[in-house]
Amino acid sequence: MDELTQRTNALKSMPLLADLPHGELEKLAKRLSVEQHRTGSVIIKEGSSGAAAYFIVSGSCEVRREGKRGSKRVNVIKRGDCFGELSIINPAPRSATVVALETVDLLVLNEADFRDALRSNRSMALQLVRALAKRLQAREDEFTG
Repeated sequence: MDELTQRTNALKSMPLLADLPHGELEKLAKRLSVEQHRTGSVIIKEGSSGAAAYFIVSGSCEVRREGKRGSKRVNVIKRGDCFGELSIINPAPRSATVVALETVDLLVLNEADFRDALRSNRSMALQLVRALAKRLQAREDEFTG
């Protein structure tokens, strides 16, 4: 299996992108970069600027936020999950730090390509809204629980 087919198949397994037509997935796959991070590596840092979305192909990561009492784990994300997209939708400093809990393989999509995919596919936009709503609910539960 060639590299483009592998990347396309990996994208198809991502809930956020699963409903994209095959041709759209291939277009995105051609624009992706691939990153691998070792255990303990900081992938994105809270407060930094960023303009890329990350899709986890393998491994898992910890999402941490700074608070009054130091850094706190707020989530663990794994294969199929996406992060970093919020900084594309709302250009602002990163809202959390993401650290590799083990060796993690990522597909990285830059801001322009991510926005193009959102514009051309309503299903992807709807999935993104659902994912963000779920995160918001989890954050509200964190404060009220």
